[in-house]
Amino acid sequence: MLIRCATLLTVLVAGCGRPQPSTVVLSVCELSRDFTAYRGKLVSVRGIYWYGLRQTCPQSCPDGPWPSYVDLMDADFPPPPGEPPVTFATDDSSWAAMDRVQRAAEIDAKQGKRVEIWVTVLGQIRTSARRSPVGPCDLLMRSGYGHTRSYPAELVVKSVSNIQVVPNANSPYDYSQMYHGAL
Repeated sequence: MLIRCATLLTVLVAGCGRPQPSTVVLSVCELSRDFTAYRGKLVSVRGIYWYGLRQTCPQSCPDGPWPSYVDLMDADFPPPPGEPPVTFATDDSSWAAMDRVQRAAEIDAKQGKRVEIWVTVLGQIRTSARRSPVGPCDLLMRSGYGHTRSYPAELVVKSVSNIQVVPNANSPYDYSQMYHGAL
């Protein structure tokens, strides 16, 4: 009995001594309401992995869809001019796990199955420092990231987790059409 009590006390004291991580996971829709508020911060974001991270949101812009997408960038990639480098490295094994799932989804898609790959990405947000009075619908403010410079922000990836393949017959994302670079 005394040993059990001592063990319980040790576990309780050890648990109290360490700060417990309380990472809030944002949806892409939540993040896209105000990218600038998260600029330079380490955040966890959950969304659909499709040429970055995205999600269909209930909001819309007067001129088209809500900009609910974020480019994903490896920490080794040089930052844009004026942006400081991140202070972490990308967990390549977690990124590779996401890539393996994407390739399996591609095979399924070529057999006519529609799926979405939902992931949680921990990383640092890069976006414009200037907040637009129009909000995320400002066409001039929401460009600048990604290889086409059309993404409103980029998430420099520290790690990828909680990878789930969700069947969705109505998904607009066709993984059979994923581009893998020059042949």
